[in-house]
Amino acid sequence: MFAQIARFEARYQARNPVFWGAVTTLFALTFAGMAAEDIRFASSPSVRENAPSSIAGAHIILSIIFMFIPAAFVSNVIVRDDETGFGPIIRSTRVGKFDYLIGRFTGAAAAAAIAFLAVPLAMWAGSMMPGLDPATVGPNRFSDYALAYLTLALPNIFLASAVFFALATITRSMLGTFLGVIGFLVLYSAMIGFIAKLPHLRATLSVFEPFGLAAFQDATRYWTAAESNAQMPALRGALLWNRLLWSGVAVSLLGLAFASYNFTARPKRVRSRRKGMLPEENAAAPQSLASTGTVGSQPTFGAATARAQLVARTRLDVMQVLKSPGFAVLLVLALISAITLLSTVGYRYGTPSIPVTRHMILWLSGVFQFFTLIIAIYYAGELVWRDRERKFHEILDATPLPNWAYVIPKTLAVFLVLLSTVLIGVAAAIAMQLINGYTEIELHKYLLWHLLPQSADMLLLASLAVFIQALSPNKYVGWGIMVVYLVFQSSAGDLGLEHNLYLYGNAPELEISDINGVGSHWLGALVFRVYWLAFAVLMLVAAHLLWRRGNETRLKPRLRSAPARLNGATRMIAAGALLVFVGAGAFAYYNTNVLNTYRTSAEKDRHLAESEKRFLKYEALPQPVITHVELNVALYPEETRAVTRGRFRISNLTDQPIGDVHVRNPTPELDILAVDFPGARLTSHDEAFGYRIYTLDQPIAPGDTRELSFETRRWQRGFRDSGDDLRLVANGTFLDARGIMPAIGMSRAGLLEDRAARRTHGLLPELRPAKLEDVSATARNEIGGGWATADITVSTQADQTPIAPGKKVSDLVEAGRRTARFVSDTPILTFFSIQSARYAEKHRQHAGVDLAVYYHPEHHWNVDRMLDALGAGLDYCQASFGPYQFEQLRITEFPAYAKFAQSFANTIPYSEAVGFVADVERSDGIDYVTYVTAHEAAHQWWAHQVIGAQMQGSTLLTETLAQYSALMVMKRLYGENKIRQFLKFELDRYLTGRGEEAVEELPLVRVENQPYIHYQKGSLAMYLLQQRLGEDAVNRALRAFIDRYKFKGPPYPRSVDLIELFRQQATTPEQQELITDLFERITLYDLRVQEPTAALRDDGRWDVTIPMAAQKLYATGRGEEQDATLNEEIEVGLFNAEPGTRAFAESNVIVIERRPIRSGDQVVNFVTHTKPTHVGIDPYNFYIDRNSADNVMRVP
Repeated sequence: MFAQIARFEARYQARNPVFWGAVTTLFALTFAGMAAEDIRFASSPSVRENAPSSIAGAHIILSIIFMFIPAAFVSNVIVRDDETGFGPIIRSTRVGKFDYLIGRFTGAAAAAAIAFLAVPLAMWAGSMMPGLDPATVGPNRFSDYALAYLTLALPNIFLASAVFFALATITRSMLGTFLGVIGFLVLYSAMIGFIAKLPHLRATLSVFEPFGLAAFQDATRYWTAAESNAQMPALRGALLWNRLLWSGVAVSLLGLAFASYNFTARPKRVRSRRKGMLPEENAAAPQSLASTGTVGSQPTFGAATARAQLVARTRLDVMQVLKSPGFAVLLVLALISAITLLSTVGYRYGTPSIPVTRHMILWLSGVFQFFTLIIAIYYAGELVWRDRERKFHEILDATPLPNWAYVIPKTLAVFLVLLSTVLIGVAAAIAMQLINGYTEIELHKYLLWHLLPQSADMLLLASLAVFIQALSPNKYVGWGIMVVYLVFQSSAGDLGLEHNLYLYGNAPELEISDINGVGSHWLGALVFRVYWLAFAVLMLVAAHLLWRRGNETRLKPRLRSAPARLNGATRMIAAGALLVFVGAGAFAYYNTNVLNTYRTSAEKDRHLAESEKRFLKYEALPQPVITHVELNVALYPEETRAVTRGRFRISNLTDQPIGDVHVRNPTPELDILAVDFPGARLTSHDEAFGYRIYTLDQPIAPGDTRELSFETRRWQRGFRDSGDDLRLVANGTFLDARGIMPAIGMSRAGLLEDRAARRTHGLLPELRPAKLEDVSATARNEIGGGWATADITVSTQADQTPIAPGKKVSDLVEAGRRTARFVSDTPILTFFSIQSARYAEKHRQHAGVDLAVYYHPEHHWNVDRMLDALGAGLDYCQASFGPYQFEQLRITEFPAYAKFAQSFANTIPYSEAVGFVADVERSDGIDYVTYVTAHEAAHQWWAHQVIGAQMQGSTLLTETLAQYSALMVMKRLYGENKIRQFLKFELDRYLTGRGEEAVEELPLVRVENQPYIHYQKGSLAMYLLQQRLGEDAVNRALRAFIDRYKFKGPPYPRSVDLIELFRQQATTPEQQELITDLFERITLYDLRVQEPTAALRDDGRWDVTIPMAAQKLYATGRGEEQDATLNEEIEVGLFNAEPGTRAFAESNVIVIERRPIRSGDQVVNFVTHTKPTHVGIDPYNFYIDRNSADNVMRVP
């Protein structure tokens, strides 16, 4: 009987439209992920789309998304028989409880498992598409798909089925199951956030994550592309325990469902339906048989009646939602979700951010998006189909209620539910602010930046959900159509449908900042929302016209009767909405496509590719260098307009005459209005790309100079479909030189980078820098410009402070404008910034330098810390590398539209999102405010005194050396223990970055602008170098490097020049080998402790024995590894607390010594007076160890 029931249920589900909708959606989504360029299952561009790890990851992710399908199947099993009245018949037969209940579950879960087979089939089929880039796919192996399905997806489907089957069994309600789905998602999101917040417990906590995603990520976290392309994660360790644990939980839940199910009793809800009528049925029932009016009176149906009907129906639908226990549970779940996720806001290096309102809003906007989609889809189906499911529709449809009295109340009810979750999110955000001691509650920001735009978005979503349900033959089809539509919406870009005019509910992103608010970006967001709200009204009119009455659910008959329902009022509403829709759409089109240039992603790629094909051939052409620049920059912040008039002195620093000068527009944001080049004629002007070639009447001789004048304008008129100018704003303008003046010569900056797109357009897969051996590349430096003096005048609004490089020599306010002049006689790179905002400022004199922070008045928290860090950075770098070249060093805050800090000559623009709101005082994490500030201050030496050639290794000379300088400053300020915490973060990010490499990993000396190498590996390499050579020796080499290349023009230095200076400081063969390993090879270690012991001696001391294993590896750029001989002295230590944790201090060190370590197994012994709690090899993470978690072990 069990098998027969299971087969019956599986066949029943297979005939269900939901089954085929799930199969179709899953297949389409997965196929699109394989065939579309914008959706990737692979972890990095170097990992193939059908690599074993990609297949495994896709199965886990899609099984999490898929959990709604098992929920629909298994909950339907329990509720269906009682709702159809077939339950009592079954219970009267000889069918046993186990056969009935578990048989039904097995059949439904099997249907879900069969439906999920669409995923591996779609991946296989998608990988065979002829148009795919061959470099992104490899051979298909059946075993990879089978293992992923059986070990990763199937247990997840079983778990989801068991969870929601148990819920449905206990609640006997689809609503209960739906709330269970939401609750499960909330708890799951909270768990993922919790795991991310505690990286040191990641391996342990991953066992308890239900779907195996955390365990999978932990197992593959440090895999290289070669490993990801070759192997599946082994079913062992945390991943194995995870699968066993949650399979056991699923079985337990099945047991709970079986035990709680009363096979002989009818569910309370069904039994009481006739006993206690629903509110709607009560409302429709006659209250009295007595006459209450005059015989022959006629009802009236005027405007007043219509309003009363609307109010009554709205009250009915809304109150039914509000009074339902499910709504209260939903709000509680929303609150839990918000609080949990908001508690992780803004963490960097283990340090939280001050919970400013901007942070809260940004997180709220992302947190509830998926949550609200589910709610809208579910509640729209429930409200629209409620009357029919309760067999009340025939009575209700026979009343004279107009169709809009159904449509509008149900839309408002769904909207209310959605709005409630938004309000709960705001309440949670305010609560989190107060809990964390932040009392500046800015309700106006919550209202204008979040509630109003979110309310419009929620109304759009509610309208769409009700409209689709109004047209659908049943609610399950309506749910399926909504899911299909959402899949289409997410992949529409692959069809070229990217414009907000085409995609329902889309609008330009509302960028927010404490400094600039929403600036002028609100206009585009408002216009597009008005446009789509008008369309939503048209949809609701259509829903009114097509609303089903009686038993007719087919669409065709309703379409035939729709024109008769288009009466006067409805016609006027439709006409008004259409007028607004067309008017707003025309206004949006005028702004996005007429006032501004609109291009799809494909058109942008094509444009960049064409630029490269036309002009990259000029890159190596000798060109003059700007040696003096004079600018007059007139900023009009409220108009988002800047006009620049300037003059260059250009010099020929090559050894040959230059006959042609190439003048280029470096950014589409800029218009070059005029160029005046005496003694030259314009021989070529490509207006599409802003590229001019001037032929000189007399070539510029080596060492000779010429002058060139120009006028430019930067002005965004109106609003764009996306990508508004975020640099030139009403308050907080931040422009670099490339945004206000033309460039000399061709540069590859800003060219097409995506490898697949490059291949599509017939370009080389990668646009890589010159090889280290290409000496000709030393003619150009890393940024492509040269050293110049500057005289820059900036004018802006009278209430703003203008900033430019150099010493301020004048500052006047006249006629509502403030004008300041800045002069730099010290050479600077033609890579500088212009800023203007309503700043507060704080100055401090330090070692003859004016240190200053220009900041938003509300962001005062870390200003003193930044000044301290600037002073500490100056002290260390001047003492170690040489004098600072300017009289001033300033930090200038800019809006959070971008999230970085960047060092220009004597000026450091610093985003409000990075350090100004860091909550360092209340945290024992890394003081990244000091670290970032010291790093940027160090660039005044490493970039602004010495800059490398435009070739491999250039960022070693800037970013890696700035990292080293900041580390040394941090070591002096906080001691080595904080550095150990920092290095642990850097090690994790470096090893993770290796697996995300798009091309190939290179040794540090050949780094090609690969941040995980020049930042993270650079930190580790330089710290170990100064540990082994000595800090003084390393600094002697760096000082010699600056002395040799300070402000030097071509030929610019190479990374090998620095390495040679390091080698001169190395006094032993071991140190020379270390330099080779750190800079010229990709070297990894595997150092681990194995079951240490401590035995008490007769003299009261302790014999500590530490068995350990050690391995050294050399890796290729693709991640293939080979053994190398390990013969080094490495730190081994005993401790009474775990190193690297926040609570660890110097007093916890019992002993630490460098011991000779060889390849293979070995034992290290200590005799101490104290029994250690922990022992470790390389406990402070000086070495690049692929699994540093086993370096330290507790002593039993």
